[in-house]
Amino acid sequence: MGTRFMCTVEAPIHLNVKKAIVEAKEEDTELVLRRWRNTSRLFSNRVAREAVKIEKESSSGKFEEVAPYVSGKRGREVFLNGDVDYGVWTAGQVIGLIHDIPTCSHLITRIEKEAEETLIRASSLITGTQYPPEAWPESPAPAAESHTPPSDTAGKAGPETPGTVEKDINNPAAEIWGVGKSKL
Repeated sequence: MGTRFMCTVEAPIHLNVKKAIVEAKEEDTELVLRRWRNTSRLFSNRVAREAVKIEKESSSGKFEEVAPYVSGKRGREVFLNGDVDYGVWTAGQVIGLIHDIPTCSHLITRIEKEAEETLIRASSLITGTQYPPEAWPESPAPAAESHTPPSDTAGKAGPETPGTVEKDINNPAAEIWGVGKSKL
């Protein structure tokens, strides 16, 4: 979520960094400092790639060789000056799923809506809770209310009640297609 919220209107970082996040793919990160068991995932820029090269090719294995490249001071300057190659900065693999720069309010509303839709789709994997897409909510339910999907078995108790997970009705072999693939 850190990378996602870096790319919001309110995030106090340079617009060039936000644009770099929007243009990036999942593969645009580097794992750095693995040799010292202090692994960090960083945006793949000139400095991060050089740090990885030094780390892999170093014969001495001394941290001092890579330290100037992974300095937090240089990374902080990236957010201020907007030069994405000036220093290293952390970014998760989610970077490839970020395609816009929304406000925090809009982003949170979207996350809530997508979470609710995902839960409804996932609940359909439990026998007795098959909800067609037209039953899915159009927008997130207000926080004070809870969304209850339509049911023919409302009021019934036992294993036939939608959402009930019991030994004989759970479907562990079901696969959820599309969950997690929506764009953040």
